[in-house]
Amino acid sequence: MNARPLPGRAWMVLTAALAMGAAACGPGNLDKAGSPVPQPVILTLANDSGDLSGAQPFATAVKEVSHGTLQIHIEGPSGRLGDLNSETGLIRAVQAGKAQLGITGTQAFDTIASGGLQALQAPFLIDSYALQRKVLDSDLPQKMLAALRPTGLVGVGLLPGVLARPFGFSRPLLSASDYRGAKIGTLPSLVATETFRALGATLVTSGSIAGLDGVGTDVFTADKAFDRPGAALTGNVIFWPWPGVIFMNRRAFESLTAAQRSELLRAAAKAQAAKIWLGNDAGYLRDLCRRGTKVVTASPADLAGLRVAVQPVYRMLGANPSTKAFLGQIASIRQAMGGSPGALTCAAALSTGQGNTTASPPEGTWQVTYTKQELLAAGADPTLIYLSKENWGQFTLKFRRGHWWLRLIGGDPAVPANYRLAYGTYVVSGDKILFHRHDHDYLGSDTEVWGPYLWSVYRDTLTFKKTGSALMPTGLVVKPWRKTGP
Repeated sequence: MNARPLPGRAWMVLTAALAMGAAACGPGNLDKAGSPVPQPVILTLANDSGDLSGAQPFATAVKEVSHGTLQIHIEGPSGRLGDLNSETGLIRAVQAGKAQLGITGTQAFDTIASGGLQALQAPFLIDSYALQRKVLDSDLPQKMLAALRPTGLVGVGLLPGVLARPFGFSRPLLSASDYRGAKIGTLPSLVATETFRALGATLVTSGSIAGLDGVGTDVFTADKAFDRPGAALTGNVIFWPWPGVIFMNRRAFESLTAAQRSELLRAAAKAQAAKIWLGNDAGYLRDLCRRGTKVVTASPADLAGLRVAVQPVYRMLGANPSTKAFLGQIASIRQAMGGSPGALTCAAALSTGQGNTTASPPEGTWQVTYTKQELLAAGADPTLIYLSKENWGQFTLKFRRGHWWLRLIGGDPAVPANYRLAYGTYVVSGDKILFHRHDHDYLGSDTEVWGPYLWSVYRDTLTFKKTGSALMPTGLVVKPWRKTGP
């Protein structure tokens, strides 16, 4: 299918192929005039979470902006994978020069870069995807990232992140009183610790979810990771966003040419401005609602009480002049937008079908057959498709109630019949579809995102088209898919 829809062995080969790409130029590396082709500069980006949804678009943008002369090798998670406190270790590794670049959440920096990124974590301030986008489009990111320099790092860019909401296990989390004595799990940060302390709760950042009264999490994780009977998501309360920070060892950054430094910064801006698929929580919310999970709504009095309760956190943040100024600027943007929190309800989610689409979702089983030559002609990367014959042949793609399965049913004699290549969940919004992988067959597949693609169905024919440079396997767009069953 190309662009890494490949399990196990193909992933290992791809990693080796990327490493070989850094080899010195030999006699074969000549351009048409016979001159040596410049060796690309390969930079390593540490990514402890295994989530490629931010790292991959940035790596793609770097290659595009530099025309291949500057490339990013994404280094998979270390032994700290699964440790919610691992992000600090990743930052320290980049500071020590063990990797040139890193990517992690803003919350990991609030004890490392004073006066920088903490304003983005202020409780109940950035409470919608639209507001987060507006803030990241302003001059604030450049000012905030400048605070990393004294720590031996350079802030390359900020990427939008998901919104953290209350997900109550033992009781709905609506008013400030609901938090008193509660144990709440979420990503660790100083702001989170102080926020839950102000609400009378205790932050838990390690161990099992058993014994927790709730978590601060995004809708996708609530749907896929926390199957708790009686749980309730508070649909109109947002603690904070979790933007991603792309950062670099300062010495490594300064060792690059001026042109290369510019290319990195431009690539980060391109990734930040791209339509990274966030804010489309409707598909995952529908899944929660169908399973019987409650989505509750805090009253205006509840919201006001929460904001009053966390004023000690604002006093702590405001003690730093830079952070105080950033908070004021975000508040001004919020007031100018005049928006309300990104509220979610089951009634709205279930009534909109597949994300406000006016067409029927692509439910059913679809089939396509194409050759290696047809895959190449469709724009596949020739350096990838030779890694495995699993990239071409006869495939089926099945959609059923928010889930998808991709199988190879013919073409590679070394592959068992009806071999499952990948599976996961999907979200349709209008004429766009986004695939999430959950097959866990290789590192990062549980968070790999394909798309969004444009899709359309006419009679028994399903067609996909690419929408940009995000991770999009070419195999989906080679030919139209024909419906073969339910």
